[in-house]
Order: sequence, then structure tokens, then C-alpha cells
Amino acid sequence: MAMPDPDSVLPRVLMVLVDGLGDVSVPALGDRTPLEVAHTPILDAIAGRLYPYVGVCAAAGLNGLLDPVEPGLACGSDTAHMSLFGYDPRIHYRGRGAFESMGAGISMAPGDIAFKCNFATLDTGSGVVVRRRADRNFEHLGPELCQALDGLRLPNFPEHCVKCRYATEHRCGIAVSGPSLSDAVQGTDPLKDALPLLRCVPEDGSAEAAMTAELVNELSDEIRRVLEEHPVNQQRREQARHGMAAAMVAPTKIIAGR
Repeated sequence: MAMPDPDSVLPRVLMVLVDGLGDVSVPALGDRTPLEVAHTPILDAIAGRLYPYVGVCAAAGLNGLLDPVEPGLACGSDTAHMSLFGYDPRIHYRGRGAFESMGAGISMAPGDIAFKCNFATLDTGSGVVVRRRADRNFEHLGPELCQALDGLRLPNFPEHCVKCRYATEHRCGIAVSGPSLSDAVQGTDPLKDALPLLRCVPEDGSAEAAMTAELVNELSDEIRRVLEEHPVNQQRREQARHGMAAAMVAPTKIIAGR
């Protein structure tokens, strides 16, 4: 067997994305960012530090600004990462749900749909989402609530299975597997506080999208029922009787994405 020409073999590259490292300035740090204040000699050596008025890098790397997709197009982490790895998000991006769910540890197969979800505070009487993010310090409650939702059965969709995993802060990933699912559905997130929880609607006229919208609405109702009966919310109601404001925990941010 002939060996490949070494000159024709593409080099392998290790790409490390430290997403969000730039951070924001902090008044207590003299309006500097934590990265500016931190002592980072190894990171400086890897990235190469551009010293003022010199115009050249003092180490192994280069510094600069990059538009991940195109100038003027603001990108989230998901679309920016896709572009950096060579996939045009305008062609390949199907929503953040799969990123969140697989990142939380859910295995997905072709045909599954996945959702990025928030635990939020909900006024159960009016159906208004009081706060879209229940609490960023949610690590003590998130795993317990996700465990209660994992394996949830939908009465009108017995062929479909639901998987739920805690992600981080107030977020979790939910994936649904089963026949004839479509990602052509809208979410239930009102996008602002103090607005009603939305109902899922199809984005096209296909039978698959219509069925999936019905499934998502039943999923939302069942999640709300399970969480309403969960000891976490029972405890909140008990606390309300002693002068503390009760809050319902319910997932509101559902974004379709295979």
C-alpha cells in the first residue's frame, strides 16, 4: 500500500475556545476586567501579548478582532462556535436545544428534538411568567427537579420518550425521541418578564409540525403539573403562609433544535 505524501496531509490543529473570558469591567478593580487584573503568564505566552506602542507580539501568538460569521452580525456562542469550526450557521444552525441537551449529557439520535429550558417563576393563577430565570444560584435545586422530569410520560403520546438533564444555573436540557417529530415549531418563552407563558405553534403546514406543537404543549403542561406537586414547591407554599412570597418553578424557554 502506498504511503500518503507527507506534504499532502493536512495539519492537525488543536482549537481551544475560552468563551466569555473577556468579561466586563468591574468598578472595584479600577474599571478593569478580571482578566486584566489576573496574573496569567502561561496564557500570555500561549496567546502572545501585544504590548502598547510596540506593534509586535512578544510571544508565540497574535492578537486581533474577528467577526465569526460576517461584519455586523452579532452571534451567540453556538453560532459563533459553528462558524469557527467551519460550519456556516446560516445553513447548518437548527437551534440551541441540541447544544444545551448534549452538553448536559443527553444522547441524541437522528429524528430527536431537543430544547433549551429555563426554570422560571410562574404565577399559576394568571399563567404569567413573573421571572424568566428562577435563580442563577440553582445548583442545589436544579438536579433534583430534573430528576423528577426525566422519563416523563405524555398520556397522548405514548410512543415518545422524554429525557431531562440539569445543565447549569437555571437551565436544563430536554430531549424527546419518537416518530414523526419536527423542529419547525416555535417556543413557549415570552422573552420578557411579566408576560403570559406562550403556547407552542407550528412554523409550517406539515402534519409533523402540527403534531410536534401539540406534543410540546402537552409536555409543558405535564412539566408544570409535576413541578407544582414537587416538594420544592410544596415547601414554598408552606413558606408563603409565614409571610414569604411563593413562586412556581416551571420551564419556559423551549427552543426547538435537532
